[in-house]
Amino acid sequence: MSHVRQQIRDQLKTTLTGLTTTGANVFASRVYDHDALPSIAIYTLSEELGSESANKQMRILNVVVEARAKATTNLDNTLDTIGAEVEAAIFASGDTTLSGKCKDIDIEGVDIELSGDSDQPVGLMTMRFACLYRVDKADVTTLIS
Repeated sequence: MSHVRQQIRDQLKTTLTGLTTTGANVFASRVYDHDALPSIAIYTLSEELGSESANKQMRILNVVVEARAKATTNLDNTLDTIGAEVEAAIFASGDTTLSGKCKDIDIEGVDIELSGDSDQPVGLMTMRFACLYRVDKADVTTLIS
């Protein structure tokens, strides 16, 4: 079984695959084909550890959902559409547990960058999420309540 961190990334990939704007261009890695645009990349930045008891530990995983797009017009609108689709998919039906892969997920911020250095303007939207989960220190592959 994989670490809960990987399970969270994998669940995000499943949740975000098939969105209207990005389709199947979803990668659970920060290394991917940047020519496959528009696309989404999912990766973890850091994790904060808390001490709850001798064996159980609460953790906050900082996850990035990175959206990239290329357009000649309305690049901001394209990125905002992808962002809206991502948030709607993650928080569908009021579920903030990623189908039980974490105790809670919430968005913490968004950064947007635009560049005109290529044949068409390229945009990057970095959405930062915090995922709260709890594990037994002896078994970090299983989420516990």
